[in-house]
Amino acid sequence: MHLGDKELEEAFVKAPEKYLQAVYDRYSSSLFRFLYRFTANNQSSEEIMHDIFLELLKERFKSSENGTLKSWLFTVAKNRGLNYRKRSARETKEDISSISSDRNLEEETIQLSLLSRLKEVEINLPNDLKETWGLRKRGHDYQEIAKTLAIPVGTVKSRFSRLVELLRKEFES
Repeated sequence: MHLGDKELEEAFVKAPEKYLQAVYDRYSSSLFRFLYRFTANNQSSEEIMHDIFLELLKERFKSSENGTLKSWLFTVAKNRGLNYRKRSARETKEDISSISSDRNLEEETIQLSLLSRLKEVEINLPNDLKETWGLRKRGHDYQEIAKTLAIPVGTVKSRFSRLVELLRKEFES
């Protein structure tokens, strides 16, 4: 005996345990496809669908006063699907934020390590490079450094060339 949607709904309201399988057989595949549009995940769609049928069995759907059984199933599915999307979006945002903060921490750690190495190298510079570099850090240009140290501008440039080469060797290793 084949029941139409209305007859199946009426039979389900009277004897839910007896007709649950028939309701499941009738609507599960279309409900699954509907949920898949929200989740794009077979397992999640399946889990949500089974939760909906469990809720149905717990007599959440009483009668056709609030619409048909089919409309109830798809309304619940739509709400669960939207909740799934919101939760997934929030989790994705949290994951991205977590990754971003991990990268920031890693970058900050690397930067601090490099600064520490630079300070160590600065301490161990030969005196002529140390005083030239010290003036440059205070904002002096080549002309001002040359005038302050009473050396030619070419010598200032030469010192910076040596300094750059020394730093390159130090930080390449």
